[in-house]
Amino acid sequence: MTPFIHHVSLLTRHSDENRAFYIDLLGLRHVKHTVNQENHRMIHDYYGNYYGAPGSVITFFIVPLLGNRYDNDHFLNTIGLKIPMGSLSFWKNRLSKAAVAYTEKPNELHFFDKDQVEIHLVEVAQEPSEEQQPVDNNIPSSKQILGLLSTEFHVSEPQQTIDFFGRLLDWKAHNHRIALNQTDFIDILPSANQKNMRMGRGSMDHVAFAIADDEALDVLYEKAKMQDWQIEKIVNRGYFKSLYIREPGGNRVEFATVSPGFTIDEPLERLGEQLALPPFLANQRAEIEKNIYEEK
Repeated sequence: MTPFIHHVSLLTRHSDENRAFYIDLLGLRHVKHTVNQENHRMIHDYYGNYYGAPGSVITFFIVPLLGNRYDNDHFLNTIGLKIPMGSLSFWKNRLSKAAVAYTEKPNELHFFDKDQVEIHLVEVAQEPSEEQQPVDNNIPSSKQILGLLSTEFHVSEPQQTIDFFGRLLDWKAHNHRIALNQTDFIDILPSANQKNMRMGRGSMDHVAFAIADDEALDVLYEKAKMQDWQIEKIVNRGYFKSLYIREPGGNRVEFATVSPGFTIDEPLERLGEQLALPPFLANQRAEIEKNIYEEK
């Protein structure tokens, strides 16, 4: 399977302003409203294309009273998003009307969300699929975001992280960039500050890369054990099965299967409309709903 970014997951404090930015402004669909499976009191929201397809999804853990982040010795940074060729002017106008400041590069717009997460909108030679249903909003289907493009690893020793991806996945870097496919990539960059990082508002908890199926994930798990990487866990999330590893720079990397997807606990037409729980949490619904953190 051709490599691509499955999803990225970040932290935010305020769900209302987060949803306003990613749903109302950027036009993504709210494809899953669920809980953090490590802490059932914490809401976990997923945004993506109409289907919530791998390669389109950005997720946020809602953490009340979350403090500021400190991007120091290691951190993940930026969300690159693909937009169709010829749509840059539309997005410049949309951002301006929303009073979102941006900088422009050839075929690119750079700006920040409310948590100071850097967003890149980049025109790519990729047309929306004819069978791809657009999200129901006020953005023309020919201008809607196509999916994830890129992110950055900031680490003290970039070569060690490059070697990690090379040994485990046979991915090659050129000028600190790993091209995943014809459009998508990750950059592995030296961190400028060697103080300890601290997670906070806008921190990216992990980046997930797509894996074809359970069998391929199990093979990767065995290879990671053989190569003695820092494995955190392999776990079934319901919507996908995941392997978590700390790369040598300290950032969390997830490898996630492309199926079964978000329709295991609610129909496609109603995704994200209510609190959804995967089957293994369904019998705990009353307790979970009672104890969800209140936003301050």
